[in-house]
Amino acid sequence: MLFGLNGVEISLIIVAISLFGGILSGYPVAFAISGSAFVSFAVIAVLNEAGLLYTMQEIGGQMQKVPVFERGWEHAVLATESTWAQGVFSRAFGGNVETLLAVPLFVLMGIALERSNIAEDLLTTMAKLFGSMPGGLAISVVLVGTLLAASTGVVGATVVTMGLIALPTMLRNGYSKSLATGVIATSGTLGQIIPPSIVIVLLGSIVGDMYAIGQETRADKLGMTVLEMLGEPAVLSTGTLFKAAFIPGVMLASLYALYALGFALLNREKAPPVHLSGADSYGLLSYYKNNPWLLLGAAFGPGLVLILLWIIFASTGVIGDVTVDDVTTYGVLSGGTYSLVVLSGFLLTFAMAVRPSYSLTPIVVGLIGTFLIVLFDWLFVAGDASGGTKTLVYFIPAAMMVYGLKHAIVRVTEIEVIRVVSPPVILIVAVLGSILGGVTNPTAAAALGAAGAIMLAANRRLKDQNQSSKPVIWASLGIVVMLLTRGNFDLRMTMEDIAFDDKLAIFVTLIAFHVAFFGLLYSCWILFREKVMSQVVRETTKVTSMVFVILISSLFLSLTIRAFGGEHYIQEFLHSFDDPRTLLIVVMIVLFLLGFVLDFIEIIFIVIPIVGPVIYAADPTLMPPTWITILIAVNLQTSFITPPFGFALFYLRGVAPSEVSTMDIYRGVIPFVIIQVIGLLILWFFPSITTLLPELLPAN
Repeated sequence: MLFGLNGVEISLIIVAISLFGGILSGYPVAFAISGSAFVSFAVIAVLNEAGLLYTMQEIGGQMQKVPVFERGWEHAVLATESTWAQGVFSRAFGGNVETLLAVPLFVLMGIALERSNIAEDLLTTMAKLFGSMPGGLAISVVLVGTLLAASTGVVGATVVTMGLIALPTMLRNGYSKSLATGVIATSGTLGQIIPPSIVIVLLGSIVGDMYAIGQETRADKLGMTVLEMLGEPAVLSTGTLFKAAFIPGVMLASLYALYALGFALLNREKAPPVHLSGADSYGLLSYYKNNPWLLLGAAFGPGLVLILLWIIFASTGVIGDVTVDDVTTYGVLSGGTYSLVVLSGFLLTFAMAVRPSYSLTPIVVGLIGTFLIVLFDWLFVAGDASGGTKTLVYFIPAAMMVYGLKHAIVRVTEIEVIRVVSPPVILIVAVLGSILGGVTNPTAAAALGAAGAIMLAANRRLKDQNQSSKPVIWASLGIVVMLLTRGNFDLRMTMEDIAFDDKLAIFVTLIAFHVAFFGLLYSCWILFREKVMSQVVRETTKVTSMVFVILISSLFLSLTIRAFGGEHYIQEFLHSFDDPRTLLIVVMIVLFLLGFVLDFIEIIFIVIPIVGPVIYAADPTLMPPTWITILIAVNLQTSFITPPFGFALFYLRGVAPSEVSTMDIYRGVIPFVIIQVIGLLILWFFPSITTLLPELLPAN
């Protein structure tokens, strides 16, 4: 054979040349991938018929040549079509259709927010807040990128928006071109790791199957079932991956901000402080003896203490429940109730810290109500208590808490930065809270996020025109009511015997649903009237179509590789590694290198199905599947900023001023690529960063 390579190895090289040649040809990626599948199949078929592609196998005691298409190309075509019909297509669009439905919804959510100018307000406000410190504008871009990532998950919209708004401002104020472009391009990619993330959704549609297949293979080798081996089913949900990705995403954002601050301190002339007009401290520092650390402690200290207590209670069994042999043992505190207490306690103490001159009475009443909810939950509410019981017990403390929160929200929204930041933060809390709290799955949360983004965009338009936004506000309250009833009552209307409190909850939920539905329709009408909705729908359709066409094209290519035994060959090569961690390192290096030339969607749907059954066959106690998946997700995020084909670089190049060259962008992202590698190393040596939240929060 050529250069000592067998037929399968040469066929893999032909597929790789066809794929990279198609991508570099300039054709749309989806068509290039599907075209490379057909072209490489045809070339392999011709060489196979000519007797040039074969492997040497021992048959009857003799080494004989066996063609890669052992029964001819005609049979290979029929076998491929049979495989497609019997499961590959249904795997992508059948069993996982609910998960994949989250993709267009999250895309719609991101584009609606981008069209509502919320990003512009965030950048302007953050620049006023942090601009006066060295590298303040760069840090502002990282913070806004983090907020937009957690509320949109769309890289293109984030990079383009910040490139149009922040880049000219940074250059005008003397910022280095490389730092400005690097921090914008990289911060925009946070949407691929911080939930809700399209990368996580697409990975979730694939790796769940890979984990199940891998553990079944390992169980077969051990001669037992998966349940006997693991003690539980081999299930890896998208909601679990969202929980696992949150802390790593925040960690990466912190590393970006630290780099920007360090760069500014070492190169003050390239990232100077900027004093923008409109900054206002609201005289807060004077209340805290001009000590900013005292202010930060008063504002965020109580919230951090509540979160720390949450972690301690969850790790000691005070919060949550454990099921053993179908017997559930409940902790003395409910996880859902305590999460509400943490949010309420933070808002109340934060309002008291930032508006200290106001009356403390409403805040104290709210704090007492919050404390009583915890106390009543501990003393009077069992873990399996009905929603009606909880409502009766919590009614008075909850009313006190709501009274305090009403005054707290009015006070904190008087501050510009909070007024601007709160809409996307509320959306983040609603979407992520419903997922992380186990209230609903990512697809339903994506629908909630899309509806919320539409209402936020409509609310912004109404405020710009000085019109009332009460229908939108009432709709938002309706959604909150539905989330609360969904988490505390059984709302199934098909049951024969429905408890009275559940009937009452169903009635309240139906009212809240119609209020929310009317508000959503009204919001859609506002955006349609302002000629925004047509743009949102058009862009959503384009992005979603691109994702799913690439998915189908990737399946074509995977079938081509499978037809000549390439998938089996690669998996056998991977099985040759005795140490699963060494194998994972090899896979991560390959993914990192592929990120230079392939987009994350192609990598997910071409590479992961081939290597997944092998790397997910490791012992989950040694290599947790969530840890493996988040390592892959962070690695794929890097593909957006790796020259020369990183998508974020193309997005930024398209909106950057003429004085910014492509090489400026390349130089700017190199330090952040290194930071990505550092982040991967941190996750590698500290897997608990990814497993903490899935273990802490309830399952979906």
